[in-house]
Amino acid sequence: MVPAARILADRRLLVGVLALLAVANLVGLLLVVGPLRARVQGLAQRATTATLAASTAGRELAEARQTAEGSVKAETDLRRFYSQVLPDGQAAARQVTFVRLAQLAREANLSYDHRTFTQEEVDQDSTLMRATLTMSVFGTYRDLRRFLYRLETGPDFIVVREVGVVQSDDPKEPLEAALTLSTFFKADDGH
Repeated sequence: MVPAARILADRRLLVGVLALLAVANLVGLLLVVGPLRARVQGLAQRATTATLAASTAGRELAEARQTAEGSVKAETDLRRFYSQVLPDGQAAARQVTFVRLAQLAREANLSYDHRTFTQEEVDQDSTLMRATLTMSVFGTYRDLRRFLYRLETGPDFIVVREVGVVQSDDPKEPLEAALTLSTFFKADDGH
């Protein structure tokens, strides 16, 4: 077998060129491929971050659209509530509280007495007015329940704010119920 030292001596030029190419290859790896690898990793990380940001932005956009649609629906429902559910004005509120409640009381076999009507602003910044009716009704417990049920399930927007029931000492006497009822209406400029 030929010793390695002799091969190196005989092929010195070839070995030198190969060594030089190996060093150049190593330098090329360090100076070119290393930074390219780091750049590729950085770009991959940026792409992942951008993908996450895009999906987050898509979710936020969907939420914003839902909020906008909900806002439009709420505004539509509010307009419908003002125009179709609430009385049109003070006269309609009086009609609902005086006439309609008297009719419901008669249908429930209750007699009524002492009705007062007041109105007030709900809030300084609100366009709504509150029409409040205080009335006393007389009758049996069953008739009172029927009246309140019809009132609560009827088409008119009436809020039962307070009910006070008094029973006299004589069980044959009817119950007396003091009711405070309210409805709301959109105020005109002059109320």
